Amino acid sequence: MITEMASVKFKGKIVTHEDEDDRDISAIVSFDDFLAIGSDESQGKIQVLHKTDSHYQVKDKLEIELPVDPENEDQEIDIEGMSINDDNILYIIGSHSLKRSKVKADKTYKKNRKRITKIIVEERKNNIFKLKLDPKTGKVKDQAQSKIIPLKKIIENDPILKRFTAIPSKENGIDIEGIATDGNILYLGFRGPVLRLNYVPVMVIEDSDNLQYELRFVDLRGNGIRDLIKVKDGFLIVAGAVGDALSPYYLYFWNGVDCIPGTEKPQESQLTLLGEIPTPERGKAEGITLMEETASWYKVMVVYDGLPQGSPKLLQVIKPGLLT
Repeated sequence: MITEMASVKFKGKIVTHEDEDDRDISAIVSFDDFLAIGSDESQGKIQVLHKTDSHYQVKDKLEIELPVDPENEDQEIDIEGMSINDDNILYIIGSHSLKRSKVKADKTYKKNRKRITKIIVEERKNNIFKLKLDPKTGKVKDQAQSKIIPLKKIIENDPILKRFTAIPSKENGIDIEGIATDGNILYLGFRGPVLRLNYVPVMVIEDSDNLQYELRFVDLRGNGIRDLIKVKDGFLIVAGAVGDALSPYYLYFWNGVDCIPGTEKPQESQLTLLGEIPTPERGKAEGITLMEETASWYKVMVVYDGLPQGSPKLLQVIKPGLLT
């Protein structure tokens, strides 16, 4: 059961990309007295808000700039997920996706026919950014610990994922939209591809020199992962359409065990539908962060891509063992 508790107020100007639009929030993460906001239209900035008694306040110059690639500095990073671990290491993931050009009503039919054949490659999307934050100030603490973790070759060489690398996102191509951390283990949630029998990949990868990984799978009834977060005994997964459809968004609990069945399986998987996420009209539930967890429920904040300032909401979610 999911209950809407309250709307959250962001005070000050939220700027999610160069056009100074505030409707493109696609990732959030809460840490100490701060809330970091990422945009899928951003070219390299994370905005950080400071928590007060009743709202989150935008402060001048309180933002995180990601490393710039001189060869691709004009490209979007397509920030889709953020997570911070107990050591205040912030991980930010790009979508690792290709993009098909959109048709536009003010273009001629001939130009739109040409646009729809064009596939855009943006290399800055193909990384995880790792930053050490200062929990007292919300700023980057030690630039020496900052680094970029490349995933492109891993994806291109994986026997399952490589077949989807030439397909644009929203068309069942590679599209990473969530990241959760458990120490130095990263869980990367894929919006696409969705495989036969509705299996969606989660890449479990160790932040180490050799980047050892494995793929686990969850069945979200044909949906992809739009975000995921770590909780005490597993993960919460936001599920939504692989394509552009404004379909319902759902919240699942997953215990982290691969959902592929079979005899002599060492652990049993648990994947429980907790309910439908309340979603305003034309909003897309794309960012979630854990605010509090008790023995009975989770309190989470959800933001919606496509709505002013992300239209943030606090939700109370009953834990799976207490659902009736």
